[in-house]
Amino acid sequence: MKTETLLKPGEAAVGTGLAADSAFRLAWDLANIGEYEASRRALSPYWDGIGERPRTDGLQPKDQAEVLLRAGALTGWLGSAGQVEGAQQLAKDLISESLRAFEALGDKEKMAEAQTDLGVCYWREGAMDEARVWFKTAFALSTDPTSQLRMLVNSTTVEVSTNHLDEAQTLLKQAAALLDRIEDPASLGRFYMQRGIVFRRLGGVENLDRALLDHTAARVYFEKANHRRYFARAQNNIGVTLLELCRYDEALDNLADARQTFIDLGDVGTAAQVDETRARVHIAQQRYADAEKLASASATILERGDEQSLLADTLQTMGIAQARQKRYQPAMTTLRRAAEVAETAGDPASSGRAYLAILEELRDFLSPSEVGELYAEADRRLGDDLSHETMKRLRACARFLAAGSTTTTTAKAAGRVPFDEQVRTCESNLIREALEEANGSVTRAAKILGLTHQGLCYIINHRHKSLLTARAPIRVRRKSVMKKRAAAR
Repeated sequence: MKTETLLKPGEAAVGTGLAADSAFRLAWDLANIGEYEASRRALSPYWDGIGERPRTDGLQPKDQAEVLLRAGALTGWLGSAGQVEGAQQLAKDLISESLRAFEALGDKEKMAEAQTDLGVCYWREGAMDEARVWFKTAFALSTDPTSQLRMLVNSTTVEVSTNHLDEAQTLLKQAAALLDRIEDPASLGRFYMQRGIVFRRLGGVENLDRALLDHTAARVYFEKANHRRYFARAQNNIGVTLLELCRYDEALDNLADARQTFIDLGDVGTAAQVDETRARVHIAQQRYADAEKLASASATILERGDEQSLLADTLQTMGIAQARQKRYQPAMTTLRRAAEVAETAGDPASSGRAYLAILEELRDFLSPSEVGELYAEADRRLGDDLSHETMKRLRACARFLAAGSTTTTTAKAAGRVPFDEQVRTCESNLIREALEEANGSVTRAAKILGLTHQGLCYIINHRHKSLLTARAPIRVRRKSVMKKRAAAR
């Protein structure tokens, strides 16, 4: 979509006489190049921002659906940038309402767009299974090449987050077949950036070199699109790749430039992610106090928002920095919290990596039984689809484990039921009772148990599959939180 004849980024739509469809198109164009605050201003005749319901009176049904979708998507993006607590839930409510409206209109392409935005919200929250469902459903509906590319690239984010790198490569090959039909430079940049991330996660010098090439290509496309936010993301990813190539000074230069861009954009959430990467570079440089300071500041920002998987990764980096300074008790507390945050968010891979970090950094202070239990927890969470680096770490821990024995083995030999099995049985019973009380609603059961929706979904899907029949199926919400608030006024 071209923006030359529309308002420039940062220019408000108020008082310009733009028709609704022109305002919505402008809002989409601005969001597509990462100008989320300018996009919000373009919607200002119809929407005041996060926490407010869009004004739809007097609009045609299609325009009503469109403003709900635009406001919902922007709520998610702005909430992520500003680490606004509860923003992703508000975004999902608005997008779900727009989805129902587009379904009533029979507009499959807009339905697919709404489903994709829902998937992004779930991914931000760490609810990978739900995100994967929405992306697949969206792709099945869409016939537009640019939209299909977006859906495929977004799908790879889930597979990368869950260490399903083979699946991510398959999706990227499918997306590559569409490139000749794509004119939007921002969409092309997203493809090359995501492929670069996959190459980096695969590991090895050759793949890291390919990652650098793809991230450089992404940066060129983002510069052409005037997408400052993703240009900085590409710089950050170049920094991460240079870190793994042990080119630390170059990495820090790229990360400093990326961080400054995010600060200029008011994107404190992504700036915090860059600080976590800088902390990892400092760990590699053995500057452990500097690393802990950066990771702690990053965690403070990320704790305010909904992206718990990112918080878990930052806590893991902070815990490693503490351990390297021989502050073992704080390190154990921080790393265990990282594992718990990731598990609650429904991100088993991140939780597994946190357990590996405990084994790597604190194993000299663990009993043989604790080593065995931690290894079993890490192995179970990480599953079979591991990155090159994670596989190396898991094997190293396995060699350490081979020297000892576990409490579980001893208990079984004595004919006793291991403690963790007793805990799991108790957990299953509590969840079953909560689901029965909530008539199968996972959302209400989660509130009863004091968990998040995505956290309870993860526990059921991965630890208590026998309870799947007791939960209600995933569905679009029937009434948004915004609508309830509006009705109460």
